[in-house]
Amino acid sequence: MNSEPRTIDVDGEPYDIDKFDDNQKYLLTQIEDLTKKVSSIKFQLDQVQVARDVFTQNLIEALKAQRNEENA
Repeated sequence: MNSEPRTIDVDGEPYDIDKFDDNQKYLLTQIEDLTKKVSSIKFQLDQVQVARDVFTQNLIEALKAQRNEENA
């Protein structure tokens, strides 16, 4: 059974991952893990920004309500 080589494109050149030495495999694993972390952090940042926007809007509404009560 002939399986296709696992390749990765680096600077426009294809490389066979199965031919990587231990250091190259380690570096690739680091890059893959960091890429996943970047994605996760971006996802978390989106959540935090939305939460901040909600709290900001709640503060604006609370201040407007207080001003309306003071002017009534």
